[in-house]
Amino acid sequence: MNKDNSKLKKYDDVINLIKSKNYKDAEINLLNVVKDEKNDFYPHQLLGIVYSKLGDLNKAISHFEISFKINPKNPAVIFNLGMIYLEQGNLDKSKEFFFKTVELDKNFTEGYLNLAKVFEKQKNFIESDKFYQKSLSINNEYLPAIRSYSNFLINIGEISKALSYQYKYFGIIKFNNDKPEIT
Repeated sequence: MNKDNSKLKKYDDVINLIKSKNYKDAEINLLNVVKDEKNDFYPHQLLGIVYSKLGDLNKAISHFEISFKINPKNPAVIFNLGMIYLEQGNLDKSKEFFFKTVELDKNFTEGYLNLAKVFEKQKNFIESDKFYQKSLSINNEYLPAIRSYSNFLINIGEISKALSYQYKYFGIIKFNNDKPEIT
C-alpha cells in the first residue's frame, strides 16, 4: 500500500470512529496522524470536530485555526469556527466566519442558514429573512432551512407564509416554481 492509500485508510478509520461517536479513539488516532503529517490541514480539521464533540472548544478552535493556516481556502473549517463562536454566544465573531464561508463557497447553504440565525438572534429580521431566502434559493428542499425559516416566520407574525413552509416541511405540499402544489 502506498503512502497516499495508507493515509486515506487512516482518515476513513477516523471518520468511522467519529460517526460511531468514539471520539476518544478518534482523537488518539488523529494525534498520531498529526505527528506524521505536519503540513496536512485535514487531520487538524478532524481534530477540531472531535474536540468540539468532546466539548473542549478551546482545543477545537486551536486545531481549526491550524487547519485554516495550512489551507485558508477551506470553507468547512471556517464554517466550523463560526459554529463554535455561535455556540459560545459570540454572534459577531460567528457572523464574521459565516460571511467568510459563503465568500469562499457561494453555494454553502449552511453558511447562509447560520447567517440568518445569527441575524435573527440579533433581532435584525430584514437581514435574517434575506439569508433564510438565500439559503432556500440554493436548495429549496433543505429541511433544516425550511423548518428554521417557518419558525422564523411564525416569530415575526407571518403565519400564513409560515404555514406554507410548515406544510412543505412535513411533506404535505411541494413547491413548483415557487407555487405550492398539494402532494
